[in-house]
Amino acid sequence: MPSKEQRQRLIAELVQEEFISTQAEIAERLAQSGIKVTQATISRDVTELRLVRVPSGRGRHRYSATPLVMQDDVERELRDCFKRFVRNLDRGENVLVVSTDEGHAAGVAYVLDKLEREEIVGTLAGQNAILVVARTAAAAADLLGEFEGLLD
Repeated sequence: MPSKEQRQRLIAELVQEEFISTQAEIAERLAQSGIKVTQATISRDVTELRLVRVPSGRGRHRYSATPLVMQDDVERELRDCFKRFVRNLDRGENVLVVSTDEGHAAGVAYVLDKLEREEIVGTLAGQNAILVVARTAAAAADLLGEFEGLLD
């Protein structure tokens, strides 16, 4: 049985080289290669590979890889989110609390997660607040300073 990485590499190659419009077609192509997986596994793979269905004309769709977002674009997006939606920042040891306008915490947390910063262990979003867990108290202090700079 191939590893998850090998299976996902094959799926990425399949959608790049062939017209594949459903997860069932992905399963069929994998089975033809001797790889039997469940629909749930394919669904997770599609999500992890960030595959999307795009129009291909005549009412048909096909899977395609989304372009990778450049780090500068993510940082610009974060700056925009902070200016538009963040209202307050606070810190307690290695945890930051980012207060947002009502209903915007999940969106800002999503952009924070896209940064893929080593010093951020994870985020947890509510309706109007995000907990940002930093690896250390010193990292949290640095992040707080950085985030405050985004509000200016």
